[in-house]
Amino acid sequence: MCRLVSCCLLLVCLPHAFPFAAIPSVKVPETFGALRKFLDLQKHDSSKLLAGLRQHVSRRRPTAHSLSRMSGGSSETSMGILVFITCVPGTEEAFKEASLNNAKNSVQEAGIARFDCIQSITDPTKFVLVEVYKTGADGQAKHRETAHYLKWRDTVADMMAEPRTAVKYNTIFPESFKGWDVPQELSSGGAEDGKDNLLAVHVSVQCKPGTENDFIQASVENAKNSVREPGIARFDVLQNQEDATKFLLIEVYRSEAATLEHKETAHYKKWRDTVQDMMAQPRSALKYTSCFPFLDQNWKYPL
Repeated sequence: MCRLVSCCLLLVCLPHAFPFAAIPSVKVPETFGALRKFLDLQKHDSSKLLAGLRQHVSRRRPTAHSLSRMSGGSSETSMGILVFITCVPGTEEAFKEASLNNAKNSVQEAGIARFDCIQSITDPTKFVLVEVYKTGADGQAKHRETAHYLKWRDTVADMMAEPRTAVKYNTIFPESFKGWDVPQELSSGGAEDGKDNLLAVHVSVQCKPGTENDFIQASVENAKNSVREPGIARFDVLQNQEDATKFLLIEVYRSEAATLEHKETAHYKKWRDTVQDMMAQPRSALKYTSCFPFLDQNWKYPL
């Protein structure tokens, strides 16, 4: 009798307790005998029902930003676009000049937080534009209508060794627009006097499905500590829009020595050990030199 009552309660209450669960549609038996027979037939399928519930709940795990909202926190998500460029050998300086002019004007747009330009250390024909839009796709669309973008597009057209490619990300850290914005002096058209050579390391990460939020939590904690290191200007965390298991860490160092010093810190070692079993494949890294902004003060995270 206890089993009968429990199962009846399960049938009645489960859809209300878990409205998102894929509960099979069944016709509830109308008599006691029919119900006993029904339960005997269904007992072999209980494990399948529970497995289905677990799978459905896993698919609906909250994102880092929904977790932040539920806990009373706040986060402002921008769209980061990385544009990968390979120019014709011999056109590197001309491409850089055109791109810096475009970047200087782009950071003055209301919908743009950053418009970094970096050049590969191992292959000077390869560049990456790191474009961060506070207003998402709308900001990108408006950018493509500007005179400076159209001029850049036409100027570099014949310099392309192959078509440009782009990957879209959601920003995870910094968690606010303030953490992404270039300083007001630069966004208002101020000139940069001098040149600081910074080292940008892009670390590509793919974690196992289901570990995304745990990876985000560990990585944000590491990033918050990393930006306080004297040798680090920025430490950004981004998540691929099309594949939530893929992340990009943008680590901007003031020297090569700072990369080694970072790996000796307690927070890096904690992060490394925490995420070790979350990795779907080994992490990879590419190194770049900074082209724009020119100055350290226009890269650094505002503490």
